[in-house]
Amino acid sequence: MAIDILQISKNALEAQKTNPNVINASIGMFFDEERKIGGMPSVSKALRELPDMSVMPYPAVDGGKEFKDNVIRWTFGKYEKQIREEMFVDACATPGGSGAIASTFSVYSKPNDYIFVSNIRWQYDRFADRAHLKIYEHNMFKDNGFDLDSFDASLNKLCDIQKQIIVIVNDPCHNPTGYTLSHYEFTRIIDILNKYEQNDIIFLYDVAYLEYTSEEDNRIKMLELLKLKEHVMTILAFSGSKTFGVYGLRLGAAIGLTKSKKHIDQFRPRFVNEARGSWSATPTISIELLNHFSKTDNYKLFSKDLNHIKDIVAKRSELFISQANQLGLKTYPFKSGFYVIVLTDKPMEVYEKLSEDGIFVVPMENGIRIALCSISLKEIDGLSKKIQAYL
Repeated sequence: MAIDILQISKNALEAQKTNPNVINASIGMFFDEERKIGGMPSVSKALRELPDMSVMPYPAVDGGKEFKDNVIRWTFGKYEKQIREEMFVDACATPGGSGAIASTFSVYSKPNDYIFVSNIRWQYDRFADRAHLKIYEHNMFKDNGFDLDSFDASLNKLCDIQKQIIVIVNDPCHNPTGYTLSHYEFTRIIDILNKYEQNDIIFLYDVAYLEYTSEEDNRIKMLELLKLKEHVMTILAFSGSKTFGVYGLRLGAAIGLTKSKKHIDQFRPRFVNEARGSWSATPTISIELLNHFSKTDNYKLFSKDLNHIKDIVAKRSELFISQANQLGLKTYPFKSGFYVIVLTDKPMEVYEKLSEDGIFVVPMENGIRIALCSISLKEIDGLSKKIQAYL
């Protein structure tokens, strides 16, 4: 469904100027309980105080050694040392997680190739269209969990018709459903990828919402990547834009991980060439922001702000899900994160009626997406009942 989410949000913001009761549940940005953006004071302060020489000059196209070391350390956390000891790792700065996705498509595919992705997904289709790629789907859910049988069977069929395959998994806090894979499910996905040794697998692991999961250890699953065989090249799509709540600064990285020295040696020149020929370089201020918060004392300030936001979003999701359940509204399985989908077989009709009533959501193939991150507890209270009236 070719929906312009940013335009929906713009329409909502315009409507709020004349009607303060308008609810903008469309955009994946955190707004506090007073509808203000910038929920991380430590980030706002750091941006104001970064010196000119840290933000004005051109950066290295790949972000530079300090950035690459920092983003790898940030993404793998306490497991970085073990991962570096057992795998080859490199990174390249990108404009947001979107830049990591787009460059992966460009580097590891050719026109008319298929990419392998779930039937419920974020708008990877837009990136595929630009790269002249086609979509090959697997079913995402079965019995309130990830459909591993469909993932395996569908990948098996695709492996028979295409040698090199980009396999996309968005986890944790899957956009748009809020689902997070269990450790078992993630382990089984790794096992399935290892089965197809006759193929070259590019495992595009989209971890845009890594910091916002409710998991006790949000990086323990990374160790499962160590089990991947040489035919699998992992590209982690990191989103600093989401991590720091600086959505317009476009901070991201593609992190390459593999047991093959040949693959990692090809990673840097390919991604640097793609960057130089597409966006030139990621904004210097974005790169320096991550470097700033990679220092221990600065990270402590950021972590305090992050935990505050996570607590607010958790309270919002708990309220919405509990009220939806009481009313019998059906949703896809939800664990944590920015979004939830209310199921309906007439999403466009529901979206249009809700918009007329001053409630802006995003229509999906089988439901409407509610951005819990952007609406207050006051706005969420009773929202399920308003939605139910149009289902």
